[in-house]
Amino acid sequence: MNPTEGNDQGATTTNPALLSALTTEHYTLQSARSSTVLEANGRSQLFLAALTGAVVALALVAELEGLGRTFTVFALSLLPAVLALGLTTYVRLADLTVQDALYARAIGRIRAFYFTIEPAAVSYWLLPAGDDPHAVMRQAGQQHSRWHHMSHAATAVAALTSVVTGVLYALVAQVGRTSEPPLIGVGATVVAVGVFALLMVDQGRRWRRVEAAHPTLFQDDGAPRPGAAELSGRWAHQGTNQ
Repeated sequence: MNPTEGNDQGATTTNPALLSALTTEHYTLQSARSSTVLEANGRSQLFLAALTGAVVALALVAELEGLGRTFTVFALSLLPAVLALGLTTYVRLADLTVQDALYARAIGRIRAFYFTIEPAAVSYWLLPAGDDPHAVMRQAGQQHSRWHHMSHAATAVAALTSVVTGVLYALVAQVGRTSEPPLIGVGATVVAVGVFALLMVDQGRRWRRVEAAHPTLFQDDGAPRPGAAELSGRWAHQGTNQ
């Protein structure tokens, strides 16, 4: 199927079947992006609700029994579950973030085709085309920044999960009496920062893996990227072999 077809007068017209298919795909991708946002919000709220409930429960136990043996046993029983929920929530949110970016890149490719229908009308489009890894930022009307990971829900959950890990470490160290309280506090901070750094490294690895698997084929103005045909053929060949 060709993107364009010639009519009886020799003029070039858009293939209506292709245009209809791409329009349907555009709406499908937009719906998929909405689904990722809804699921991300739901999972974030589930984790935050569980963490808030755990903190309130610990505060009530501390008020009734003090920071004694009962509080320590209760905290050591409760916090591992919160930590596990935080880690699983982070993993899913990181996946959803990458999926949303892939959908945005796919929409950028379709918009690049729209630009070819009537090149003179490109100025009427508010959002640019292009399918580079940061197309999602452009489609939101924002410029890409090297710190864009810090605004993701996965990063927020990763930060809270790291704090829970540090608190859990401090409780275990306090029970074992391995060092003085100030040193335990320093150790807990180091553990929390270390866990957060590891999760950020994991998030960056996910982005790099997706960028390597899906090459950029179009520029911001909808024009094909130099060497796009070769990249597309190589990607299709790799997908066939997998």
